[in-house]
Amino acid sequence: MNFNKHSNLKGCHAIFGASKSSWLRYTPEKMEETIRSQYRTALGTEIHEFAASQITLGHKQTSVKNVKDNLETFIFRKYFNDDLDDISGYGKQLLKNIRYLPKEVFETVKTYINDGIGHKMTPELTLVYSDIFFGTADAISFRDNYLRIHDLKTGATPAHIEQLLIYAAFFCLEYRIKPGEIDIELRIYQNDEILYHKPEADEILPIMDKIITDNKNLQKFIEQEV
Repeated sequence: MNFNKHSNLKGCHAIFGASKSSWLRYTPEKMEETIRSQYRTALGTEIHEFAASQITLGHKQTSVKNVKDNLETFIFRKYFNDDLDDISGYGKQLLKNIRYLPKEVFETVKTYINDGIGHKMTPELTLVYSDIFFGTADAISFRDNYLRIHDLKTGATPAHIEQLLIYAAFFCLEYRIKPGEIDIELRIYQNDEILYHKPEADEILPIMDKIITDNKNLQKFIEQEV
């Protein structure tokens, strides 16, 4: 039998597939909410990519409408299909679901982008200690012994500053910098608010020590397993 190829779906995961069967018991309302939730998550990824591009280009945002319009243009251009001379179906769904995002998200993105530009930050920088311990900071800068790390959150679940402490630890380990010899400011942008934290060295050093110890032990474990 000649099976259908479905090359356009290669590498994709269905929202309602066979690997997760719980949807068999969903109500129609639950099915619809699941769809919206999936697209909100996908939009979060698009927003991060959009924000990074705006910081890199130095394009400051002037209003919520400006952010929304620019985001829609960004998604349209990204998912425009030259063969069809139209935006892809997935792109259309993303654009359609932008309307479900609360105003606070756009306010947050505007402030995050403009602050990133103002502080001349580098977006989406990967910080690496080893092939086991690494992570990508949303925006980072280091000059005059002052380390800034900003994190953009588009979801409603309250974020925790601990994630940024780990990024700071990765930075200090990778670039061999002692946290007690620099100033550090961490920010989380979420729900039109900014959470500020200026950690002391005694908050970063235990994380660095754990990373070093755990990495050493895990590397030995991996070598033995192989």
